[in-house]
Amino acid sequence: MRYLLGDYTTEGGPGLVVAGPDGLGTPAPVVNPSWVHVGPEAVYTLTETEPGFAGAWRLGEDFALERLGQGQSTGGNNPCHATVDPSGRWLLVANYGDGDGGGASVAVLPIGEDGQLAPAVEVFKLTGSGPDPDRQSGPHAHQVVCREGRVLVVDLGSDRIHAFDLGEEGKLTPAATTALEPGFGPRHLAFSGNRAVIAGELANAVVTGTFDERSATFFLGPVVPLPSGEVADLAALPDIGLDEPSPAPAPAAVVADPERGLVYITVRGTDQLVAVEPGDGELVRAVPVGAAWPRDAVLTGDGTLLVACQHTGVVTRVDPTGENAPTVEWTVPGVTCVAPIA
Repeated sequence: MRYLLGDYTTEGGPGLVVAGPDGLGTPAPVVNPSWVHVGPEAVYTLTETEPGFAGAWRLGEDFALERLGQGQSTGGNNPCHATVDPSGRWLLVANYGDGDGGGASVAVLPIGEDGQLAPAVEVFKLTGSGPDPDRQSGPHAHQVVCREGRVLVVDLGSDRIHAFDLGEEGKLTPAATTALEPGFGPRHLAFSGNRAVIAGELANAVVTGTFDERSATFFLGPVVPLPSGEVADLAALPDIGLDEPSPAPAPAAVVADPERGLVYITVRGTDQLVAVEPGDGELVRAVPVGAAWPRDAVLTGDGTLLVACQHTGVVTRVDPTGENAPTVEWTVPGVTCVAPIA
């Protein structure tokens, strides 16, 4: 099995790179490809900068990366998540926005028959705020998901999940909005069967429930705190230009495990993988990931997870049962994303 790794080149990362049993391939020269999405026709990267850009790539012989056409503006700042809609016609992009709460939006970029991207036909600007003055002075789109014919946008800045209808011409029409507890700071969600599991980055918590297709809203249970504990000592890590104090625990990725009937959440700061029961959000266990600041994670065929640990600059293999200690698979400075390809 091989994977595409995204990273921050501003933290020493190589750019977009293929990783496999034989190590790392030759990187593609792209700035800050912090999110990578493998679509049916091409691979798409987001350049997390101000302004932001999206690029398309083809995997050639021996997994060589070839650029497809020109990169396109995402119409906003710091794009951090993207997905191809079920029709394969559109790349949907979440623009996080800038630090002062401006510029958050959802972009719709057309995908050509060869996988190339065309300029955005829609950039829907979000509004709203939350009680955290540092992180919620304005909206912050953090993820975009397609579910039951709707486009769902997770907005960390306003404690909301927005549902949109996507028209034939790529236009987004608001359908409904679900409000979460103030200060929850939703970052990512995943579905396990008909159950939704939502991670709150700011509250270090999880909430579970269902999504109703007719009303386009979520029906959610109580918020369940995730484990807290000793956070990472940034001074003990390699110097990658970080100047912030040691952070509070902050959940990131949400990964469903259909075989075990669990959902896993990576938690930065405490550097753990937390297993959650999707029915009621009950915490099953928490295991160490073996490195600092776990961002993205992907479930592998043997039931382990590959976890991108940004601040240590490694991808670790983690046994979610806790029976085996985590091991380092690849060393990639500033790594943020792991996307399976073959």
